[in-house]
Amino acid sequence: MILVYSHKITPRLTYIFRQIFIRVLELPVDFTSAIEKFVSHSGPKLSYTNQPLGNEFFIASHDLLFQQGIQEVTIEVSNWSEIPAFFKLGKTSQLPYDIFAASFYLISRYEEFLPQVKNKLGAFLAYQSLASKNNFLEIPVVDLWAVRLKDKLHEFFPDLPNVSWKKPKFQPIISVVNPYKYQNKSLVLKLVDTLSAVWQLDFFSIIEQYLVLLGLRKDPHNNFEALELLFKEFGNQPLYFFLFAKNTFYDRGVSIYNFRFQKLIKNIADLNPVCLLASYEAQQESKSLSQERQQLKRLIIKKIDSVRFHYGLLTTSLGYYNLLEQEIHEDYSMGYIDEVGYRASTAVPFYFYDLNNDLQTSLKIHPVVADEAGLRIFSNKKAFKKLEKLYENLPTRSAFHGVSFSNAILYNEDIKNSRHNQFINYLQYHAQ
Repeated sequence: MILVYSHKITPRLTYIFRQIFIRVLELPVDFTSAIEKFVSHSGPKLSYTNQPLGNEFFIASHDLLFQQGIQEVTIEVSNWSEIPAFFKLGKTSQLPYDIFAASFYLISRYEEFLPQVKNKLGAFLAYQSLASKNNFLEIPVVDLWAVRLKDKLHEFFPDLPNVSWKKPKFQPIISVVNPYKYQNKSLVLKLVDTLSAVWQLDFFSIIEQYLVLLGLRKDPHNNFEALELLFKEFGNQPLYFFLFAKNTFYDRGVSIYNFRFQKLIKNIADLNPVCLLASYEAQQESKSLSQERQQLKRLIIKKIDSVRFHYGLLTTSLGYYNLLEQEIHEDYSMGYIDEVGYRASTAVPFYFYDLNNDLQTSLKIHPVVADEAGLRIFSNKKAFKKLEKLYENLPTRSAFHGVSFSNAILYNEDIKNSRHNQFINYLQYHAQ
């Protein structure tokens, strides 16, 4: 066990130290503000305070972990041996940066609690983030900093246990907004599809639509049986997130009362974990979230404890407080819909920290590095090669590689170099 001394043990301090030591590095940690206890400790120990007590492993502390409330923080990102870092320290510190305060700033999504310009949906956008502005959105800097800390600690304490390496977890996520492209929709939505195709002069879609509706062709987005066979073949256990909400301007799916839709969800729930893809309205209102969750729960007769937001996490404070109010314990929304990368600068699951009340919550957050919509800015081959590279660069076995696809991922829009084939190759890559 590593003993940490600080002049003041705060909720922020214990939260981020436990995240780095226990969840990232898989090393036990304890805390004390008693100098006598720290001095007498015979095992590995480090001090996190203003100045060293003696010749111990010392990291100078930034004020952030001892503050309360939310206030503007001055940040200057610089280069730490090819890894971006901030909160630079003096020469007496064993590390040149306060990685604990910096990690807390990123993981707590501190910047999202500050006043921001939002888009029409009220979303915090990737380009506004510190990570995007300083070109480390695709780098899990928190995890890399933690590994450097571990290496330094091993130099200082040679008997510190080493954690054996294993492949990080790959988690395929299937986000189902529309299980069908044409079938089982209301007459109004069918007309909208037709008029939209006419407006875009997309005559192929018009022909395809009516072939499907006449029963002459299978609906191209109804790929669930094929997905199940693929996941079974390659040994991947997917998580299915279904939009199960009333139709609104922002959420236009199949009616929750549609028999075929209900049967589909039940069939999938027999073989896989089924979770809630919460609507835009559910992210805004706790009551709507509760209704959607209860409706899905009654259908599959299983506990619904994991949620992903349809439009991604708009802002950390908005969506997560609703999840906490409904006593939901697992979230899969920490990422950007239209950008690839680590929104919280870590690939390791963590617990949401409530900055308004300065406490760790029970909500466990699973970072999602990419959404299918964000991958569309790349060619099909380049998109999946990027995912492979991101996976290979994960520095710890505790990392979580979550990627969200739609049920339409197997739709062959173009036969040559199709997303369909690249997706299969990607599943095969993780099966090796």
